[in-house]
Amino acid sequence: MSYQTLYRKYRSQSFGDLVGQEATSRALRGAIATDRVAHAYLFSGTRGTGKTTTARLLAKAINCMRRSPGTSEPCNECESCLQVQNGSALDLIEIDAASNRGIDEIRDLREKVNLAPALGRKKVYIIDEAHMLTTEAFNALLKTLEEPPEHVVFVLCTTEANKVPLTVLGRCQQFVFRRFSKEQIVGRLGQVANSEHIVVEPEALALIANVAQGSMRDAIGQLDQLVPLADGPISLAVARELLGITDPAQLDDLLDLVLAGRASEALGALGRIYEGGGELRQVVRGLMERCRDRLVAAIERQEGAARETLSTVLDSLLHLDGEVRRHAEPRFLVEAILVRLAVEAQVHPVGSDELARTEQRKPVPTNSDPVPPPQAAPQPVAAPPGLGQPVASQVGPDRDVGDEWRRILDALRPQTRAYFLAARPQLDGTRLLLTFPYSFHHKRAVETIEQIEPLVKSWLGPSARLDLQLQESTVAAPRATVSPGPVPEEDPVIKAAERKLEAKVVRVRPLKETP
Repeated sequence: MSYQTLYRKYRSQSFGDLVGQEATSRALRGAIATDRVAHAYLFSGTRGTGKTTTARLLAKAINCMRRSPGTSEPCNECESCLQVQNGSALDLIEIDAASNRGIDEIRDLREKVNLAPALGRKKVYIIDEAHMLTTEAFNALLKTLEEPPEHVVFVLCTTEANKVPLTVLGRCQQFVFRRFSKEQIVGRLGQVANSEHIVVEPEALALIANVAQGSMRDAIGQLDQLVPLADGPISLAVARELLGITDPAQLDDLLDLVLAGRASEALGALGRIYEGGGELRQVVRGLMERCRDRLVAAIERQEGAARETLSTVLDSLLHLDGEVRRHAEPRFLVEAILVRLAVEAQVHPVGSDELARTEQRKPVPTNSDPVPPPQAAPQPVAAPPGLGQPVASQVGPDRDVGDEWRRILDALRPQTRAYFLAARPQLDGTRLLLTFPYSFHHKRAVETIEQIEPLVKSWLGPSARLDLQLQESTVAAPRATVSPGPVPEEDPVIKAAERKLEAKVVRVRPLKETP
């Protein structure tokens, strides 16, 4: 006898054997027992949650020849049940809408739907991936769905119910299939392993359940994949190696390096993970999980800076997860995104130690809570005053504003902060002059100047003035003045690198400052 994969071999053959989906199972069993089966159902939910299996159970129970009145379980022994189990039942018609999505296939269905059942009480049509049907096919199916022959039941299965027209949804009883919990998947995997006499460590089962992401079919398929490859009992280390899953400690270290702004070391850590057999999509998902956990912790502790940085990183990882599978060079793509995130994090690094210290930081005053100027003008000082204390002294144009300027940068949003990083600040009394070496940063800074002005006025007082100018320009350019200048981002080499890595320039830093 040919080998049968485990997920097919252990597909539920009765409602009592069906794992999870208790509400749906209870509703269908009640309808079968009271002979109130609807003419059309829509089963929706993510992959591997039991939609098609439940549809087949419904068909089997309806046509079971030995099922007693008032009961719902199929006997699994009569001719009708056996035909459904081995896939030869003439009264169960399964249509793959992904490959039979046109109007011609639906017209053929409408012609055959009037034929009487061959053996059972009803003919059951299961249309899998129903959302793939064309608009014309849905329109052709509508009348049949609304008033089908008495001996016909339709079950539409889909992973994207939002793509099914409302006119079709209104003609079906809809049941939503939830993802399986890790506990449910581990329990089912344990039953399968015991039946197959496979020795699997509980930690390995938990790892498989975590990777399956709520899909029972994926979990059993991964267990089936491990059995012929493993030499002896399946341990956690063996499962991680064969499935290409990275050690969690390595992922924690990689995320720490990215959040700390250490791009070079992050690339090295990613390279070691990749060379060790780590599957890149699992790496990205592992980083997502850890970033999400840290974000939740930052929200609970009301750590504003950490929350904003982690939210930005998580958003980038979510987009990366969708792209890495389809990209021709997934490693280059992951490297480019992690480097970009690390470069952005250089302004405000958030590592494991930084997260613990964030809530102790004193927030930067904003324009909504200004500190009033003192009654008497302060005397000239050799060092810049603290944030929130106005400046009345005249300071030379070459003076370094030091910590106060860095505090203002820390208070900006990460994307806005990137535009002001390259600027050279010069303080002259209550006038702060920012000189930009590149026109791109200067232009974007002018467009976002309203985000930094309140911070500057909280530092230098209400009469403070902020001027932005492009380097080598003889006149300061306040707000709307954008002086022309070289744009390194338009260099053909940079453009080619952007296309190759599917990246974008977020910061330009000169190799050598001009005097």
